[in-house]
Amino acid sequence: MNERTGSAPVAFVVRVVPDEAGGLVGVIERVRTGEKERFHDAAAIGPLIARMLAANRNQTEGTTPTS
Repeated sequence: MNERTGSAPVAFVVRVVPDEAGGLVGVIERVRTGEKERFHDAAAIGPLIARMLAANRNQTEGTTPTS
């Protein structure tokens, strides 16, 4: 549990493979729920995890994400 925020850590598995063009593609999976999101660019990994965390916060609070 994070003492500052009062929230528990969230674990993700990131599976990455090179694509034919030399980029990276893969899937991010939230361990606890099994939720999966695909990405097609390594730069998308951080924002995708942030979006998955925000969606979870919004579900917990009873609201929906705006983006």
